[in-house]
Amino acid sequence: MKPIGGWGRCTGAVVIAMVAYAAAVPGCSCGSGTCNPDSLHTGITDQANTDSYDCLLLHFTQKYSEPDAMIFKAIIYVESRFQVDAAGCPNLPCGIPPGWSAAESECFGLMQIVPACNPRPGDLGLLSSGHPNLTTSEAQPLWSTSIFNPAINIERGIAGIADNRRQVVAQFPGCTEEQYTLMAIGNYNSYGSTTSCTTYNTSYDDVVLARYDTYCAASGWTPHPY
Repeated sequence: MKPIGGWGRCTGAVVIAMVAYAAAVPGCSCGSGTCNPDSLHTGITDQANTDSYDCLLLHFTQKYSEPDAMIFKAIIYVESRFQVDAAGCPNLPCGIPPGWSAAESECFGLMQIVPACNPRPGDLGLLSSGHPNLTTSEAQPLWSTSIFNPAINIERGIAGIADNRRQVVAQFPGCTEEQYTLMAIGNYNSYGSTTSCTTYNTSYDDVVLARYDTYCAASGWTPHPY
């Protein structure tokens, strides 16, 4: 696909989405604005909101049976620097679906999701018309289902990487769990870049891993042996 607050702070309409999406996280009280304990907390403030989405990351990592929540935090840094309304990819990596505009076919949000990649009715972040919901204001009624809403965006990103993992596991049996992770996130950036257990998108993965190492050291998260 190419899709500061203290203790996982939740604000505004994001709280509503977090309550709906992350209520099942053990020890996570998103409605009250906390994730306790927050094993992803870094205290790093070089980017605003670095620790603001930890609750969602922990929840969706668990929901999609992914092995390492911290890798997704590093991906968000690389993709958007934690800017909720980030928009990019003028190269339109999945083209322009019939009836869509070029502006609707770019990459959006924290994990730079590309709704134009194989859009299906009912996909998170799409309107009933089938077009992407590009609402950027938390004050607007459609914010709760916007592709920019952190809950929607992070779920789609992690779900996409989990699907990539299933594909590479089927294509390339016998790799390690960590290799499958790197293969899956490499395909997230450039689909089809993985060709074996040891040949994948290292140019992207290495950038993600550099930030991953920083976050693990700051938080005490036990790093996987990538």
